[in-house]
Amino acid sequence: MTVSEAAELTRRFSREALVKGIGEEGVRRLRSSRVAVIGCGALGSTEAELLARSGVGFIRVVDRDVVDYTNLHRTHMVGEADAEQGTPKATACRDGVINIDRSIKVEAIIDDVDSDNVEDIVRDVDIILDGTDNMETRFLINEAAVKHDKPWVYAGVNSWYGTVMFIEPGRGACLRCLMPEGFEGRQASCDVIPAIGTVTTMVGSIAANLAVRYLAGDRPEPGVLYSIDAREGSIEKIRVERNPQCPVCVMGRYDMLARRPALGLLTRVCGSEAFKLRLTADAPSPEELSSRLASRFSWLISRPNYVKVITKEGVTVTVLGRRVVVIEGAANEDEARKAYNEVAEAAGMPVLVDAAPRP
Repeated sequence: MTVSEAAELTRRFSREALVKGIGEEGVRRLRSSRVAVIGCGALGSTEAELLARSGVGFIRVVDRDVVDYTNLHRTHMVGEADAEQGTPKATACRDGVINIDRSIKVEAIIDDVDSDNVEDIVRDVDIILDGTDNMETRFLINEAAVKHDKPWVYAGVNSWYGTVMFIEPGRGACLRCLMPEGFEGRQASCDVIPAIGTVTTMVGSIAANLAVRYLAGDRPEPGVLYSIDAREGSIEKIRVERNPQCPVCVMGRYDMLARRPALGLLTRVCGSEAFKLRLTADAPSPEELSSRLASRFSWLISRPNYVKVITKEGVTVTVLGRRVVVIEGAANEDEARKAYNEVAEAAGMPVLVDAAPRP
């Protein structure tokens, strides 16, 4: 850091430097820190925005989804234009962070988080923040964090209630200690989770606060579960003991990391009416897709990281990056498959037959 950069940092974060537990040294530590925010919806966008405003120097944001109107009441740094265009949440989050502070290095990854990529996502960061909406991904993050000795902050919201826990491998309980049955023992659900923006912002703020404390050198106590009742305005702290028989943080067993992701399968996106597909091979680049599809579809949006078209039946098909496809507006899986195949055939991508890929 040059003398002029240090002076600008001191000026910009002069109020933050006055805070006990941060100080000028904490400000410098924050600026040199690297963070991964997995999920860029209500929780993740709150966390990313607060980390950016706190001066974190590198933020990696990861999400496979696109912005729609149902996100606007609770998701930070997005607006109606993003919903109209179906902007990838990771892209919108990246642009929002850059708008706050152009000197922050932001990496946006438009992809599913699975056993193929989660270790690469967390390997070179100082802390991971949970902005996801499903327990399967959270258990996967927990295993990757423990394996690579990375602290992370678990966060979840349902209606007026939320939970947050700072997890530091080797110093306290991990997520599997909190939920010994693991993902396999939990009943899967794709119900729409009720949420209000005030609650997701409150929970995301507590999560980001724990991360800021850790990065500034004021390490929070690990294994403390914050149970938030936003309707009553109460927060209860519950001590979670490390399980001496924990298969993850004690025995070093990583069952979720060992599972291979489902590729080429059309599935419903939990909590929405959309369908998603993880391609078995990289799709053509967005520029190539745009040129191939322009003559076939009259309604097309093309951006550097995605292409979105509407079929003649009114179904929207969005290709995000090179590996993820989101289909919206289909009444059922058959309609979603038909819409995807219409786009795939025109684009030279694998088509689907009975939910299985055909080269």
